[in-house]
Amino acid sequence: MFRGEVAMQLIIGNQNYSSWSMRPWVAMTHFGIDFETIKLRLFTPEFYQQLSAYTSANTVPVLIDKKLGCIADSLAILETLAEQYPQMWPQDPVLRAQARSVCARMHSGFFAMRGEMPMNCRAQQRQLQITDACAKDIAAVQSLWQECRELTAKLGGGSDGYLFGDFSIADAFFAPVVIRLQGYAVSTTPPTQQYMQLMLATPAVAAWVAAGQAEEDILAQDEVGIK
Repeated sequence: MFRGEVAMQLIIGNQNYSSWSMRPWVAMTHFGIDFETIKLRLFTPEFYQQLSAYTSANTVPVLIDKKLGCIADSLAILETLAEQYPQMWPQDPVLRAQARSVCARMHSGFFAMRGEMPMNCRAQQRQLQITDACAKDIAAVQSLWQECRELTAKLGGGSDGYLFGDFSIADAFFAPVVIRLQGYAVSTTPPTQQYMQLMLATPAVAAWVAAGQAEEDILAQDEVGIK
């Protein structure tokens, strides 16, 4: 059941841990889209039963739209929303194409980093032994971010400091990576640190992190590293 005049509901998991839930929530919040958040506790006996009341999908996030129905998967959610809110992507066609490309790369890659460094908003510079594959992912992400910002500067796409000038879906997609790099004691370059500081100060990102840190659930499989 929808609350009042709200036309969208976003079903998410624990904000401390659910990286895929973070992406659409941050983007929708940043762009002022009116929606209701419905948070389900991950990996509890009732999780799938509660989720089935909204959708046949068995993962979060899920967007429930009064007109469009159920949309599962963060990339599908944000592509759908961008049809109604085109400002979510860069205006320049080259930057827009590249923003879509880097989102797809995040969506389908960097598996070592994602597996070895689970998102945890409460983690702060934890010591962690990572594999060579994970180290390569970290280096690749940092290089990718630098490429995006250099291309944006070359094309005059804005100076706000985000990946493509102004905040876009691409930044929302990499927000959980910022949380990962913040949470574990891994080496980062000065440009990466600058971007991380910008992202962590972005109100929508800061609001998500604060909500995650306030949660009390502990998911043992996502608690890694030495505090």
